Amino acid sequence: MRNIWRIFVADMKRLFSNTVCIIITLGLVLIPSIFSWYNVIACWNAFDNTGNLMVAVANCDEGYKSDIVPIDMNIGDKVVSALRANDQIHWVFTSEEDAVEGAKSGHYYAAVVIPESFSRDMLTFYSDNMKHAQIIYYSNEKKSAVAPKITDQGADTVSYQVNEVFAETMAEVALGVAQSISQYADENDVQGDLGRISQRVREVGSGLTRTKEVLALYSGLVDSAQGIVAGSVDLLTHAQGAVAEAKGPIDKSVSSASNMVDVLKGAAGNLSGAMESTANDMDAVAAAADAAFDAAVNDVDAGGDDLKTLAGHVGDASARYRDLATQLGGFRDQLPEEQRPALDAAVAAMNNAADQMAAAGEGLSSAGDQLKTDATNVNASRDQVKGQIADAKSSLAQAKDDYEQNMKPQLQTLADQTAAAVERLQTEDGRLAAAVDELSASADSAKSTMADAAESIEAACAKLETTAGELAQLADQVDSALASGDMEQLQKILGGDAKTLAQALAAPVSIDRQALYPVENFGSAMAPFYTTLGLFIGSLLLLVTVKPALSRSQEEGLTNPKPRQLFLGRFCTVAMLSLAQTTVMGLGNIFFLDVQHVHPLLLMLVFWGAGLVFTAIIYSLVATFANLGKAIAVLLLIVQVTGCGGSFPLQILPGFVQVLSPWLPATHVVNAMRAAMMGTTGMDFWYSMGMLALFLIPAAILGLVLRRPLSKFMHWYVEKVESSGLVA
Repeated sequence: MRNIWRIFVADMKRLFSNTVCIIITLGLVLIPSIFSWYNVIACWNAFDNTGNLMVAVANCDEGYKSDIVPIDMNIGDKVVSALRANDQIHWVFTSEEDAVEGAKSGHYYAAVVIPESFSRDMLTFYSDNMKHAQIIYYSNEKKSAVAPKITDQGADTVSYQVNEVFAETMAEVALGVAQSISQYADENDVQGDLGRISQRVREVGSGLTRTKEVLALYSGLVDSAQGIVAGSVDLLTHAQGAVAEAKGPIDKSVSSASNMVDVLKGAAGNLSGAMESTANDMDAVAAAADAAFDAAVNDVDAGGDDLKTLAGHVGDASARYRDLATQLGGFRDQLPEEQRPALDAAVAAMNNAADQMAAAGEGLSSAGDQLKTDATNVNASRDQVKGQIADAKSSLAQAKDDYEQNMKPQLQTLADQTAAAVERLQTEDGRLAAAVDELSASADSAKSTMADAAESIEAACAKLETTAGELAQLADQVDSALASGDMEQLQKILGGDAKTLAQALAAPVSIDRQALYPVENFGSAMAPFYTTLGLFIGSLLLLVTVKPALSRSQEEGLTNPKPRQLFLGRFCTVAMLSLAQTTVMGLGNIFFLDVQHVHPLLLMLVFWGAGLVFTAIIYSLVATFANLGKAIAVLLLIVQVTGCGGSFPLQILPGFVQVLSPWLPATHVVNAMRAAMMGTTGMDFWYSMGMLALFLIPAAILGLVLRRPLSKFMHWYVEKVESSGLVA
């Protein structure tokens, strides 16, 4: 650690040792920020300047005057008037020849030509051989990569303006239609045209009726879905009650099972200890019996009393041992069927040992009585008692062995299985309650959504039905007026409902746009991309300028330096420079550029983390592969320009780029930076930062583990490269 600190301190002094070093250091810190800021400022409000794109408009429309409507109408002129008021694009109104040639030469980015028959096609929509009105659009896609996409939007604007002007023109012409009916009331072809108009209106009304019927089917489907969801809510409500009722018995079962585990483990240990203690007691009994017989040589009564007392102790031990056998037998019903024979054998062995102990106790008591009445057969009594004690001890040893080998492992297994069952019961109890709560919340939300959808569909059905009825009524009134020949009534009908007819045919629809995580400007939208590139370029510049390896003179001032100390010591230097780069860039983005920053602290954390990870990756590559590592870092930069998803959505890029993207560190930097700038969703910020941090692992393995094994290859590589006399 001391060597690492010495290297870092010495490097910091060298960075500011003279004026040239200070200038280089400042350049390393500022150049990445200049790169990033320049590109972000350049595209800050790029789409606010679309008014500089010149699009030519050539109006060749000759206009149209029908027999029904004796009014000269030129829809093309009205479109031109509307476009003059539109400043989103620089519209240049010129001739058709100039518009097309200008688009070819690149003088105009695009050209819009309104053909001669435009008004005729627009105003003969009711005829049998009707044609859709068309506008010819020329786009010079060689001029720019992005401009054609913008001018395409301009073409959409023209289309919208045409539709809007057409609807307005239909309303303006309504009075002229009424006047023409009065003037040409006696002409048969007028009535024929009006009949075709009536039929067209009736067809539109029928189409609206069919649309209403389809929506009604959807409404029925939603109603059925509501019933299913409502049933699910009731079912889940009952399930919640059942879970609540079952929780009490489950808790009691868990408590009882936990107590059973403690009893099993305690019983297994107690039985083993009791058997061991009883076996040791029999050795003490044998020794005490020998001492009592020896005392009887001098005092028969005292020896007899000692044997009688000893007999009482042995009898008590026999009773306790029999109680242990009874306690062990109490587990019989709790064991599986296949384990019960082993338990029965162990209990029988323990009862046999208890019988042998009882026999030894009776032998001791009889020997004590015999000594008091007849002391001539002391040795025979001694031998008989010692034999009985030996038999009891042998039975105890056999019972203990049977228990230790057969029953104790099974009792321990039973205790472990019971403990596992208790744990599973507790886990499943919690999962069951959580699952029921989650499903209940989801069902309630679905029920509310279904209700809103059903209400919206019903309202749309009602509106469509009303409109279809009005159109059918209008057609019936026109037919009735034509049949009766009442021209005043026909004028009143068409004059009063011309607007309804125009609205039904134009069908204007407005869009309510609501941005999620709105971006204030295009510069902020592109800032994550250009900033990430700037961070990587800055880290690459550091390793182009700063040598990863120490010179021999620098190593001489260290105490027995290890390779990892040399590696980490110089890395601390480049890491400090990286922190300086990212701090300047981050603060500049926030306070100088004023990019969007919903979470400024998280944004700074992204800058620092990204800079350190990029620096660690490039530092390990250059420290291990020298100039070859720099080439690999440049290749990684090239791949990340497109693969990070900073400019184009990954979904529209080739499949291999989509596969490669998650394995690039810049991808996760861009995602984390967007979350910090525009707003987080759940844990998306921390997930991206965690994925970014994982790239430190291969960098550390390469720099600290693989660098030494690869050193021979690098010596060979450097030798071959330098032998060329051209490449360093």
